[in-house]
Amino acid sequence: MSIFRTGLSLVFLLLMANQSFAQAISKDYQKHCAREQVTEHKGIKGKALTEEDFTAYCGCQADFISKNASNQQVNELAKNPKAKPEWLKAIELKALKACITDPKMTT
Repeated sequence: MSIFRTGLSLVFLLLMANQSFAQAISKDYQKHCAREQVTEHKGIKGKALTEEDFTAYCGCQADFISKNASNQQVNELAKNPKAKPEWLKAIELKALKACITDPKMTT
């Protein structure tokens, strides 16, 4: 019985560690995403946009990527949130389509 408890505890700890690691990836990625969006949308609405204007979109995009990328890809992104490998460009394009049609997005 003690081996079972030890194994169950280990699995639980690994799941919790992986979840908190994914959240850290998401924060770094979202910050970089928001900065990129501000740069790309400079002057479009006739007002100065801020990173906060893209919080919902970048959160949606980060969530989409974490759900659709492999563990290896997520680890690669965690190591360098500013990297733009080909696989990320493809997932970001799919995320764009999914996130801009999300009813939670506002303009």
